[in-house]
Parts: sequence; C-alpha cells; structure tokens
Amino acid sequence: MVFMPMSDGSGGRRRRRRASAGRARATVRDVAEAAGVSTATVTRALQGHPAVRDETRRKVEAAARRLDYRPDHIARALVTRTSSTVGMLIPSSVDSFWGEVAAGIEEAASEANYSVLFANSHSQPERERRMIEVFLAQRVAGIIIAGAAGESASWFCGEEPDVPVVIVNWDAAFPARFVPIVRTGSPQRVLKAVRAATETDASFSQIVFDDLGGAQQVVRHLVSLGHERIAFVGAEPIRPSLLRVLGFRSALLEAGLPLGAIVSSPRSPEGGFQATQDLLTSPPDDLPTAIVAYDDATAIGVIRAVHAHGIDVPGAMSVIGFDDIEMAAFSEPPLTTIRQPRREMGRMAMASILSSIRGESAQRSSVLPGELVLRRSTGPPPGR
Repeated sequence: MVFMPMSDGSGGRRRRRRASAGRARATVRDVAEAAGVSTATVTRALQGHPAVRDETRRKVEAAARRLDYRPDHIARALVTRTSSTVGMLIPSSVDSFWGEVAAGIEEAASEANYSVLFANSHSQPERERRMIEVFLAQRVAGIIIAGAAGESASWFCGEEPDVPVVIVNWDAAFPARFVPIVRTGSPQRVLKAVRAATETDASFSQIVFDDLGGAQQVVRHLVSLGHERIAFVGAEPIRPSLLRVLGFRSALLEAGLPLGAIVSSPRSPEGGFQATQDLLTSPPDDLPTAIVAYDDATAIGVIRAVHAHGIDVPGAMSVIGFDDIEMAAFSEPPLTTIRQPRREMGRMAMASILSSIRGESAQRSSVLPGELVLRRSTGPPPGR
C-alpha cells in the first residue's frame, strides 16, 4: 500500500503548519535517520515493497508521520520515467455508462495502489490526441482509452507507445456511406470490413462488448414473443451501431422474417423521438410491432414518440434498448434492455495495464457478452 500521512483533525493540521513554518520540509534522508534505516529502505517501505519486513515498515511509517513527511511522487517519476498513475480518457464524465466504466478502473487502480489521471474526450478525435499527449507528458504508467472516436495511428504519431494502452468499447467512426451498406450489403462482407477497420497493428489490448451478439439476443427475445415486424432506430456510422445493425439483420434472417425498417438517428432521447415520429408516419399495415433502439437513451425517446401517437407500450408496440443505464429502470414503462458489464470492463482494463507493467502477457482482445434484463416495455404483439 502506498503510504499517505494521516491527519489528527483540522486543529492538528493547523498546529503542524505553524510548527513547520520555520523549518524545511522533511526529506527521505530525515526519515531514514529517524528510523535508523537506509533511504532505499524508506522508499521501499512507503511503496509497500514485499521485501520489507512488517516491523521495519511500521518503524518507517511512524517516523514519516512524526516528521510529516510527504513522498515526492513527481521526483520519483522523473527518476523512474514512470509513475504510479494511469491515464483514463472517457467520452464524458456525466454519462452514467462511462461513469460506471470509470468506477471499475478506479476501484482496480486503488486496490493496486495506483492513482488515476482523468480526462474527457467529448468524442472529439483531436481532443483525444491532445489528452493522450498530456498523459505521456505526466509519465503515466499506462493509458486506458474508453469510447474512442479517433484512429489509433493519430494518437502516438504512428509510433509504438512506451506504456501499455487498453481500448474499451472503441466507438470508431466510419464514412457515412457505411450506413446504407450495412442495411443492404452482404452481412459477412460488412462484418469483415468493420472488424478490419478497428483492428490495430499497435500493441494495444481491446475490451469490447459483443454488440453483434447483443443485437441478436434482443431480436430473438422479440421473436419468441411472436413479433414479426421489427424495426431498428439509431443506425449511425460508428462501430457499435454498425455491429448492432448486423446482429439485428442476422437474427431476422435466422428467424425467416423480413428485414424491418432501419432508421438513422443521433444517440439521444431527442434523436430517438424524432426518428420514431418519422417512422410512425408509415401506413398502419407497415408499422412495426416492436422497435430495437441503439441504446437506452434513444429508447427513452422512442417510447415518448410512441406514446405521443397514442400507441400503448408494450400493448401495441414493444421497445427494447441497450446498456441498462440507471434511467432504464425508471422510464415509463420500465425498459427491457441488454446490460453491458460496465464496471467489469473497467476492472479488466486496469488489470490488463497491470499485467503489462509486470511484464506478463495480457490478452489482446476480450469480447464480453451482454445480459438480457426483462422489464415491462416488451410483450406479445397485438392479437397474440
């Protein structure tokens, strides 16, 4: 465990500040002299090195507390060229999905006595590149890039990074022409193209959700309820959306059902609402009896639009989402969805960084399955 000096309350802090105002800050040499050990032993003891005996560690920690010694982590980083800090880049700290991923990273980092340097990318490739430069300037021990929108070649100027890098749920952007291609093109060819575009020759590990399998799972659930006209709302030219559309198509093909409408929309309640408003202008006989939304935020907008047209959910139309964000359980009706193992993704990402730091072989790619969460937004179609 990395040692941190303990406080005996605000009064104690004020007394120590007054007492120390007239003397120089304690150094590692001062602690070594007070504990009767070498400076190297002090450093190892305060870093939790297993070779230091418990009795020696307690003696060093007591001397450090007595002298109000604070280890200089910046100086250590300059000497070792790394630190006990990991850089974590996520799209948005206010997004509950990425908040859960970040919580998993921080939990695992804390357990290993690492701290986390955090930044938002706002899904902007140029900002991703700049923040990664900041991490490298801080000599972080590793970098976790979650929900990346940019291309890996731009992050490190085409060179291999000096620290381990893990990508979580790569939201790689594709040309807009991929959306119509994924609607009608050969599923096998499109899948191959999507996977090839998000593979990297760099030594990055990837931890991703099984978007393809998750979409197949939701369609199979709807088919088991008796639905035959199923639409998809939220098609976008990004990796997870394209894979979910492919899973949607393949599951309908597997069930021997016709391909339903595939509607583009931004990933938001507003986007889902507007796209569904347009979808519901179709003739009554062409309307779907179920809608698969790209994610839960989109699904909440879908439900609102369906209700605005006087259509009951799930009595006349079922709606299902992805992710299982916190609001999914509180929508009206509560949303059936696919739960992504968000916290586990974060913990796995940090574990991969630690394995690489220790020189162990880390798994190059991990694909995590989703879990179907049944609530009240799905049911049999009318007449069943």
